[in-house]
Amino acid sequence: MEECPVSDFKLKAMKFQYRLTALSTIPLGLAIIIFPGLVRKAFKMKEQDQAVFGITGSVYLAFGLLSTRGLKEPLKWSPILLLQFVYKVIWFTGVLGLMAKRGEFDLESVQWLMIGFVPFVVGDPVALPWKYLLGREH
Repeated sequence: MEECPVSDFKLKAMKFQYRLTALSTIPLGLAIIIFPGLVRKAFKMKEQDQAVFGITGSVYLAFGLLSTRGLKEPLKWSPILLLQFVYKVIWFTGVLGLMAKRGEFDLESVQWLMIGFVPFVVGDPVALPWKYLLGREH
């Protein structure tokens, strides 16, 4: 029998992140797709292009659905957690950073996203099997 290339702690942490992702992104993704106006109002978001906002809902829904697969096969689906972590770091540094630099940062319209992203920006790098993903552990 082949030994698992990651610790029991990593497996549990990955499963926790998969659950967190599925429980938060499936309902949010569906709400964005079905009730975009209500979501914008509830989270005090500015008006935006429906098609572009729909991409956000679709991506969130996809992350949630694929994360349910990660509960069964955590290592195989770990790139989902990696992609989630990377895009959120890019959003914090690139999007919000540039908005702040241009004087366009509006905390009220992004505060719920910022709060919602923190458990992933903190939890995903702890849970991710870095050596496995980078091919350094066989």
